[in-house]
Amino acid sequence: MSDAAPADAAGAAEAPESSTPGFLTGLLLGGLVGVTVAMIVAPQAGDETRDVLRAKARQASENVREAADDLSKSAQTAAEGVTASANDLLARGKQIVEDARARFDIAVAEGKDAAAQQRSILENET
Repeated sequence: MSDAAPADAAGAAEAPESSTPGFLTGLLLGGLVGVTVAMIVAPQAGDETRDVLRAKARQASENVREAADDLSKSAQTAAEGVTASANDLLARGKQIVEDARARFDIAVAEGKDAAAQQRSILENET
């Protein structure tokens, strides 16, 4: 029983990220169904009701396209932000490696100098 709770918590943590497009789609479809039902039960002639339904369907279609475009732009902006962050991290990583390599090279050179000095001292003592 305790195994189910972490899975529910993980699923709940992931839901907000992926629920926005589904929510918008549900909202638009729900609105379309509501308008359709209202038009059907409205006291109008059949031709007028069909014309109104066509107009509302076109408007709903336009709204869905606009929402999809907005979502696409948001996703593109987010992707560009992630790319920029990744590039910054890569540049910082390269700089860290270069700094570490320079410090290592200095340490090796100092070690060689110290070894040469020690060798010289030992050779002079013998």
